[in-house]
Amino acid sequence: MKRYIKAFLPNFRPVRGCDASFDLESFSDEEFDCGLSHDDMGVYVISATDGTKYKYPNGKESPIIYIGKSDDLLRRLKDEHFGKGLRHLLNDPDYGLKNNEQLASRYQYMFYNGSRVDVFKCRGKQESKEMEVSFLYNFYREYRALPVGNGARSFGFMSNI
Repeated sequence: MKRYIKAFLPNFRPVRGCDASFDLESFSDEEFDCGLSHDDMGVYVISATDGTKYKYPNGKESPIIYIGKSDDLLRRLKDEHFGKGLRHLLNDPDYGLKNNEQLASRYQYMFYNGSRVDVFKCRGKQESKEMEVSFLYNFYREYRALPVGNGARSFGFMSNI
């Protein structure tokens, strides 16, 4: 597993690691196969690929931009994160400035700092929401903040603190 994920999840699937790993920008190639299907549920971690590390309140640094979950990982990553966000900036870095249309800040981070995706599929009766809460909870405990691209706390997150 990647060091930056082990930093806040040291005992999560230590041998096998993530189920898929790819650059979000790869979806610009119509033939790209990320190895996910519409039936896959789980959590994904998006991190910077250019060496950027974001400094958190306790002084620690991490390249992680965003942690999210989906009950359809392929749709969420390809259609939403790439299709509705990053693709616009790849086509026009000034997208939205002329007509005051704002993209979520996470897409700006992905565009300027890269966007590596590490996917962790649910296993057995595991729920994607519970897995996301666990990832965010552990990230918060390690860095004392949510990832820079996560604008809001996950439902149920506060009950774990």
